[in-house]
Amino acid sequence: MDPITIAFVIGGIALLASEVVVPSLVAGFFGVAAIVTGGLHAIGLVDSLPATLFVWAVTSVALVLPFRPMIQKLAGKAQSHKDRTDVDEDRDSMGEVVEVVEDVSEENDIGRIRFQGTTWQARCTTGTLKAGERAQLVYRQGSLWVVEPVAVEGAHRELFAVEQTVDQTVDQTVDQTKKRS
Repeated sequence: MDPITIAFVIGGIALLASEVVVPSLVAGFFGVAAIVTGGLHAIGLVDSLPATLFVWAVTSVALVLPFRPMIQKLAGKAQSHKDRTDVDEDRDSMGEVVEVVEDVSEENDIGRIRFQGTTWQARCTTGTLKAGERAQLVYRQGSLWVVEPVAVEGAHRELFAVEQTVDQTVDQTVDQTKKRS
């Protein structure tokens, strides 16, 4: 075997092994493409190093683009990440009053709020909040905060006084959000 074939096969095996350490479904496809390309080089269908690199690049992209989303969906990764609500991580932040930077509406996710020194995408539970108004954090879904109008300036609602009631409220809000999507 020539050195190019050996390099592609060993590199492909290393990429496949790295998928176990850092599962991204990209390195694995690159590894499969490297092994296939090494095989094509070994049987003489691809002869030069530039042609071999080109075949590997094209094969890698041809494998990653259609098959990665399909495998993620089968594994449930895409759906579980999309619907993830970060209630536990943000429990201390919920109920805080924040400033609306760009109009926040229940209709879309293009509004923005200022929280913890930066701006975040936001959606309102009901109606629309105009820039400059105050909002209260309800929960975070990924990088999107769901907010509600503040009834009285400076008033903080006790979100976790009765945990069961809060869980029901969050579940209802998440269900309403999913229905709108």
